[in-house]
Amino acid sequence: MNNILKIYFYIFYIILFYSCHFSCLVVNVKDQDGGVIKEIINANITDDTITVELQLPDSTLITQHIDFTKEVQIVQVLLLGEEERGQKPYQILCFVNHVQANEFISPDAMSKLRQKNPGTIRVAEDNKGLFNITIDMKIKLKDSIYISQHVGSLCSEALDTTFTSKFDIDKWATVPGMYLGNLLQAVEYINYKAPNSNLKLCRDTGKVWSHCLCTMKVSIPWYPCALKFCKDHIGKKSTAVDSYRCGIQTCGKIMNFMYSVKHKQHCLTIE
Repeated sequence: MNNILKIYFYIFYIILFYSCHFSCLVVNVKDQDGGVIKEIINANITDDTITVELQLPDSTLITQHIDFTKEVQIVQVLLLGEEERGQKPYQILCFVNHVQANEFISPDAMSKLRQKNPGTIRVAEDNKGLFNITIDMKIKLKDSIYISQHVGSLCSEALDTTFTSKFDIDKWATVPGMYLGNLLQAVEYINYKAPNSNLKLCRDTGKVWSHCLCTMKVSIPWYPCALKFCKDHIGKKSTAVDSYRCGIQTCGKIMNFMYSVKHKQHCLTIE
């Protein structure tokens, strides 16, 4: 079954690649293990969003969706389940967090990017390192529009596995047009017996039915994070200096999402 699903995901990714060949930026990127993967980056000026999609060697699909208006990042992880552990053939998890708009270039600037050498293997100029993100809430999809209209569509198959945190809720409450009361209506705490600080990591827990702390590392090895500006003299004899846009700065980062699960067998990971 897993082989069939891998073929399905591969075909899906190929269709995605060719369907946006002229409207997306397709980049060959060196990942943290030294391998080469393709990233598909799409900017939507109308929705004020940027989407980064990549497929890992094990067929896991990663989608990073940035809603600039709401300052919302949605990381969707679609990965194959392990049938011998009683898991579904595939499962989707969504991690929804606050993001600063200046962490990426704007959708308008992104839409204008072109590659002179499409076959070049790209390496991020600035490695932002590892970000540990603690999850303590689930999002109720029926009310997720209070966070972003894109949560419901991207995470429709992650009814019980769409996560966020109280920290992010408080951050969004400061964004114009977002209100704490509405945001709290869209979430509920992950309420299991032991506090997260007392939980063992699932990988260190031997018992399948143990309540434990699951971790999932998601790497975005390359993305345009800022514009570069160069300076030039306005005239040959002038001392005045003018600045102009002359390229982009690229970054990479790893997000380590940590959340509690009722039983170890519910912990899926791509580490």
